[in-house]
Amino acid sequence: MLIALLLSLMSCSSRKNPVIYYNNFDFSQVKNYSFYNSGSAFFDSQSLNHAQRNRVELAIEKSLNAQEFNYTAIDDADIIVTYHWVKNSPADYQAYNKSVLFCPHCLRANTWQKVKYDWVVFPGGLIIDLVDPKNNRSVWRSIHPLKFKTKDNSMIRNEKLTYAVDAMLSQYPRK
Repeated sequence: MLIALLLSLMSCSSRKNPVIYYNNFDFSQVKNYSFYNSGSAFFDSQSLNHAQRNRVELAIEKSLNAQEFNYTAIDDADIIVTYHWVKNSPADYQAYNKSVLFCPHCLRANTWQKVKYDWVVFPGGLIIDLVDPKNNRSVWRSIHPLKFKTKDNSMIRNEKLTYAVDAMLSQYPRK
């Protein structure tokens, strides 16, 4: 199992912005979102500094606000937005999956959207999950490559991050 995870982490997907979601969640009722607070299992599941977290969360807020979702306190949220920057560490990815109760093996179950491709995780990808606050389980997930280069300055990195977040969240199911 660990070898399969390592292979999926090291491979790169040619598919554009894969999105998977739980069919039985009513996405049309979602109006408000929030993020987990520092000190939560999610927050502790990866090693990002505060500047990186702020950039990701600002990009997510701008994208969701443009789609007329409202940021609110976590107790009033219809969904909780989480994110993960995939590194070369399978343990990092496993800890994140555990914090959002995401089960890669459950994707083929009949309650998840039928996908015509295998879910692929790759280093340098940004994952966004939408978590149902009632059961603290991921109900929607997408991944996008950030393709940062060492020569990229902070403005270029922010543009790439904003593009990736917009590309992923634009696929929110509006049923």
